[in-house]
Amino acid sequence: MTRTPRLHWISILVGLLVLMGVVSFHAYAALRPEAVPHEGERRELPAGTLALAFHGGPDPKWTPRTLDRLREAGIKATFYVTGAQVTRHPDVTRRVVAEGHRIGLDGFRTEGDLGDPLNLALAQAALADALGVHTALVGAPREVDSGDREYQDIGTLVRMSLQDGKGVVRLHDDGSLGGDIARELAKQPGYRFVLVSDEVPEQASARERFTGAVTAWSQRNGGVVLVLFGTAIGIAALLGLLRTLMQLGLAHTDRRIRREQEPPPWVAPPVSVVVPAYNEALNIAATVRSIAANNHLADVEVIVVDDGSSDGTGDITEELDLPGVTVLRQENQGKPAALNAGIRAARHDVLVLVDGDTIFEPETVGQLVQPFADNEVGAVSGNAKVGNRQGILGRWQHLEYCAGSNLDRQILHALRCIPTVPGAVGAFRRAALTDVGGVSDDTLAEDTDLTMAVTRAGWRVAYRPEAKAWTEAPVSVRGLFRQRYRWSYGTFQAMWKHRGALKEKGPMGRFGLLYLLAFHLLLPLLAPVMDLLVLYGFLVADAPLGLIVWAVFLLIQTASAGYALRLDGESLKPLWAYPLQQVVYRQLMYVVVIQSLITALHGTQLRWMSVQRTGKLADAPGTVPVT
Repeated sequence: MTRTPRLHWISILVGLLVLMGVVSFHAYAALRPEAVPHEGERRELPAGTLALAFHGGPDPKWTPRTLDRLREAGIKATFYVTGAQVTRHPDVTRRVVAEGHRIGLDGFRTEGDLGDPLNLALAQAALADALGVHTALVGAPREVDSGDREYQDIGTLVRMSLQDGKGVVRLHDDGSLGGDIARELAKQPGYRFVLVSDEVPEQASARERFTGAVTAWSQRNGGVVLVLFGTAIGIAALLGLLRTLMQLGLAHTDRRIRREQEPPPWVAPPVSVVVPAYNEALNIAATVRSIAANNHLADVEVIVVDDGSSDGTGDITEELDLPGVTVLRQENQGKPAALNAGIRAARHDVLVLVDGDTIFEPETVGQLVQPFADNEVGAVSGNAKVGNRQGILGRWQHLEYCAGSNLDRQILHALRCIPTVPGAVGAFRRAALTDVGGVSDDTLAEDTDLTMAVTRAGWRVAYRPEAKAWTEAPVSVRGLFRQRYRWSYGTFQAMWKHRGALKEKGPMGRFGLLYLLAFHLLLPLLAPVMDLLVLYGFLVADAPLGLIVWAVFLLIQTASAGYALRLDGESLKPLWAYPLQQVVYRQLMYVVVIQSLITALHGTQLRWMSVQRTGKLADAPGTVPVT
């Protein structure tokens, strides 16, 4: 398969930057700081000459009224607009120019904030978007204050405007008085009216118009994006709460029912254990020894399928010289082909399929086959546990297995729709495998694909938490990402392949696929929005409430993780790492899901990505020593 292009990473990064840029600019544009009076140089005008300068607009209510008054009086004025208002009301801005008035800039968010070059650039961009022009008329000259911010009496305001008998009169365009003052001034004998400047705005460049279009779109639509963010957070919170309730309810109920029910008679069918192995020299000896040391009451044969290994995996297995252990060799054809080869060679009708880096406890095989006492059960999932829990990365994966995968299986076992029997520890009836045509190589998650197919064929899949198997988790972030990327992408492939189950009446369509869609696709896609909005509120919008909501959500999740550890018979000591896991590790898992989805949408075929092994699983705390 082809290598995943870096375009997918670029897609994720660009998408995040665009979203944060839009909402941040929207917040910046919406913020209205205190107006800063402009103190430019006074423009000397002849006696009896007035230039009217309106500030603070355009305003959708008052500017049209001011324009009406100016037209009635036959006066042309200069409107010093703010960029944010121009973007909000471009039609009013266009009317100002269409009626022969001059446009200048006095700020971006409010009057007088042009001291910042960024604000000036944004204000010019707003004009470029609305009018296609660039103005050199920036900041009004020193003006005669009309007093329309302090007084309401028109007579007083007219007298204040005429106190020097000439000059630029400062008026405001966000109230009802500006136009009325202009009309009254026009009635005063002996005065003529001019523009503040005769300079005509220039046509904006293509770059300025493009910048204006982008910033205007961000300002206008940032609120919509925030609403979408809020909706996404609401959905994510509801999904998180629903999953927690299901964990607290169904998982607990499933355990309670099994405790209260009289256990069926112990069964001990003969078992064939198939171990597909490709370059597993570091682990294969410990794996095979642990299986051969089982205390199952019936025959257990072990078939190791060396899938073209170049590190002597098959030779190491043969040198163990263990009774009941057989080595099959084949050219490298992939894990599904190795599993099918082992299944064909197996003598028994109950088959345990196990990865070449897994260690069984002595009771694992016997525990794993107990659900087969029910003839409707076609497959059984065991309890995969992280053996190498040392270090923060190991603890995080241990918590993920207990509070994620295994707790999910408790829930889905109660709903009779487990979608994945993990490759680390699972058992199948030969009849169920025959019904679905063996292990398919259509997806990178052959275990999920196989389990869904078995369920759709009418068999029930059970979960046996007592059947414990210890697996080696990746020890590096790169290895972890590669493994989870393959799992996630393969799961999406399996979901798409088995989408027909949604039209069927079986449990996979009614519950299994919907559970995966809600909690393994939709929730990981939406949950990062909560983190982004928390950062946005904390760093940009001065809204710390989001941080409180996020902390409460984290507390609920931590409590749920503690409950999962208890259900799985684990110590609560690693729980201290859970909050940090949600801050750091969870983000990596989000990226995995997003990257997998983008890979699928791009139509890219993902290749199998191996994970480097350490061979230290047998010595890891918590695993069972093997001899």
